[in-house]
Amino acid sequence: MLSVVGRGSVVVFVSHFTLPEELSLLAHDPVEGRIVCRPYALRLGIAGAVAAEPVLAGRVVVADGKITASGGPPLGDSFLDAALAGVAGRRKGHKLQRWLRDTAGVKTGAGRTDEVWRHRLVARGALREERARALGVIAQRRHRAGPDDRTSAARARVSAVGHGAVGDERARLLAALVGATGPARNVLPGDELFRPRSEVTASAGRDPIARTVRDLIRERAGGTPGRARGGEPLPEGPGWNPLRWIFDGDGGDGGGGGD
Repeated sequence: MLSVVGRGSVVVFVSHFTLPEELSLLAHDPVEGRIVCRPYALRLGIAGAVAAEPVLAGRVVVADGKITASGGPPLGDSFLDAALAGVAGRRKGHKLQRWLRDTAGVKTGAGRTDEVWRHRLVARGALREERARALGVIAQRRHRAGPDDRTSAARARVSAVGHGAVGDERARLLAALVGATGPARNVLPGDELFRPRSEVTASAGRDPIARTVRDLIRERAGGTPGRARGGEPLPEGPGWNPLRWIFDGDGGDGGGGGD
């Protein structure tokens, strides 16, 4: 791990980035700094990535529409361990759809879920925040690729999945979440990448977490009859919050597995 100081702030370079961080990176155009998917879709995608990370580590099982803790030590990342503790708090597990919806709806003094992870990426040097005023009046924030460029590597891994690469479960999950949340066209632009882009989008339907994220996004956008059947809207305020103890604090220590 390496720390450098620039413009009055400390940027921490680390060796390992989590799925929520990589998904957040891919949701930002590295040149223009704009978000390339709907904010609510990104929040749901991040919730899915938060669930997927402990699945990769063997701490959580997702099956039959539920997310259940399977035991084991903490992951060593304060954000993810908060989520893991929330899952473990109910022995029989949680309904995956409800857990994802509630996690995506977190709103605290540190911002919404996507904002909290964005701050972490800025602190790690993967994003660079720029502030300006449109027409001299409207405040704007852009988040371009930072000095520690992790966007290119994440794009390459998603592209590999789109071109048929197998064997990298982390890349497969990242690609599925990209397919679910909407940045696939930005990650794999151009007509010549239509087929790998379609494969990334289709991969969301083959993973239970990404598929649930995709369905919640469609429901939120009015694309499925879920709400007519009694589906709940994405919460926009406090409620049951599996990450409350970390998000209501200082946003975490910025640590990641393997730091």
